[in-house]
Amino acid sequence: MNRTSFRGKGKRVEFPFREAFWMSLEQIRKRLKRSIILVGSIALGISLLTHLEMTNVILATYMSSMGSTMEAYQFWLIIVSLFVCGIGLINANLIAIYERYREIGTMKCLGAMDQHVMKLFLIESLIFGAVGGVLGFSFGTITAIASSSVQLGINALSFTPLEAILRYLAISTGLSVLLSVISTMYPALRAARLNPVEALRHNI
Repeated sequence: MNRTSFRGKGKRVEFPFREAFWMSLEQIRKRLKRSIILVGSIALGISLLTHLEMTNVILATYMSSMGSTMEAYQFWLIIVSLFVCGIGLINANLIAIYERYREIGTMKCLGAMDQHVMKLFLIESLIFGAVGGVLGFSFGTITAIASSSVQLGINALSFTPLEAILRYLAISTGLSVLLSVISTMYPALRAARLNPVEALRHNI
């Protein structure tokens, strides 16, 4: 918490975004193992989405008679996987907050307000979402090309349009950020409402 700085202007306490961002990075570094678990959970769900979509794109490019949309069972498979991923993220974030009770209590005693705590957790979720999205997209694309190579041979890569790669990179990253932020909202709100005195007395 070396970078923590809550600036007061009159009766208003400020927590600049730049300092909140650096503090979020520091917290991620300090809890690297849990951060890896969170990013991995996001990447797993996104990689399934990317794998199914990119496989359809590759096969549709190779066989013009084949539609490029997902089949129904694939669609529901993605929905279920993203739902399970979201539940897992909520549980992981709740545990992370439980481990940080004393830290949150200290922040509040130093002048942090509810919105400052919310900002800190939401910035962390944005970072997790962005990293998890890129990793999930990369892994999903690689597995899609590899599985398509079983049918198409080594030419599978040539049937992967660059436009589709860029489009699904944007979709995957955006969806992972959205999933991460949504799954963090409840834990972050709970953290923001902690009583600082009770939080400081908390023993893990």
